[in-house]
Amino acid sequence: MEEIFNPQVLFYLFTIPITKTIISTWVVMAFLVLFSFVLTRKMTFIPGRLQNVLELFVEAIINLIEGMSPGNGRKFLPLVGTLALFIGTANLAHLVPGLKAPTSDFNTAFALALVVFFAVPFYGITTQGPKQYFKEYISPSPILLPFHIISEITRTFSLALRLFGNILGEEIIIGILFLLAPLFVPVPMMLFSIFTAIIQAYIFTILTVVYLSSAVEVSKH
Repeated sequence: MEEIFNPQVLFYLFTIPITKTIISTWVVMAFLVLFSFVLTRKMTFIPGRLQNVLELFVEAIINLIEGMSPGNGRKFLPLVGTLALFIGTANLAHLVPGLKAPTSDFNTAFALALVVFFAVPFYGITTQGPKQYFKEYISPSPILLPFHIISEITRTFSLALRLFGNILGEEIIIGILFLLAPLFVPVPMMLFSIFTAIIQAYIFTILTVVYLSSAVEVSKH
């Protein structure tokens, strides 16, 4: 239980502590890079099974974005698709013996939320320019500026805490159930973990699209 809240330091790299979370994150990134290379190295006009999987994923992300922010599917795809793929894979990492879900560490969840935090003004500014985008922070009155800033900060923490709390809670529950019923828990809990991992990745993705769409749509008005 202590290891869940305080990631175990495995070794030091030039005085930098390397925790189990960092190792798991490296493994997830290496897997995604290798998986992406295998899927894209021989792409053809007549797709095979693996290419079909990739195209279905890309199409699903584009349709999700277009349904919430018409016309921005391809614009948001690199960021939203990468976040969805990484978070979904990271959430499932604890199913591999010796690894843990990087997203069950608040540092990782907060880092992902910070990506969204900086992406929102980036897309807003590149769409309409800094003057028009930041004008919304003082509309309809400059008095609202602090409240807009507080809203941006609090929703970033909320995004991080939601992902972190759900994945950490799942790991704690699974750990307790394994202690109570080790012979009966594994298969049902693995299925539950897969379901939870996908749902949490989906929620994070949806909220990211909502925030990005809000920045672009607000600047249009």
